[in-house]
Amino acid sequence: MTHHSSDKGYAGASRLLGGGLGARSLFTPRLTLRWIASSDAERLSAFAGDPLLLQKTETIPYPYDVPAAREWIDEAEGLRERGSAYRFAIEERSEPAFVGVSALMMLSRGSAELGYWLGRDFWGQGYGREAVAATVAFGADILKLQSIQAVVYSENTASVAVLRGLGFEEHAFETINVPDRGGARLVRRFISDLRKDPKPSNVVPLSGKVA
Repeated sequence: MTHHSSDKGYAGASRLLGGGLGARSLFTPRLTLRWIASSDAERLSAFAGDPLLLQKTETIPYPYDVPAAREWIDEAEGLRERGSAYRFAIEERSEPAFVGVSALMMLSRGSAELGYWLGRDFWGQGYGREAVAATVAFGADILKLQSIQAVVYSENTASVAVLRGLGFEEHAFETINVPDRGGARLVRRFISDLRKDPKPSNVVPLSGKVA
């Protein structure tokens, strides 16, 4: 899901110089989200090539070598400047090193799709919730989005819990064809309506500090 790339550019609020952040980053209590960079290629390749992680994502190719990671990273700046997609590297603040990816892919003006993943060593620590909260805050506060949606495999209960905990509402069960992941897969589609008053569970303003 995170590795979907769109070449559509949307003018207006979603098309901002430097993605609206310039060289700045997003911070949560334990994480930093910054623009993906060429220095991330080796760890991106190592983590994204994990067969268990691949089964939780839709479009990461296999095998996923370092040149493929560099190509995906090289696309990021152009997509960002066109207002098509915003790709973040996720780092631990205590020991800065790449641990995963979070991204927003524009669907239309005012709407985007969320994608994210973490390397297997960083599962079960609550990092997914922090990273998603910061990414949603970026979408709401910087891009001025009206809605964000996310699609997860039905068996990915950890991501389902993250989305529900941050106020996403489940809208549909769907079957999609993913040839590289065994064919037909059942997915769950979630949507966060950013026009609604924030819910106590959203924690988006708290975790989405821009610095």
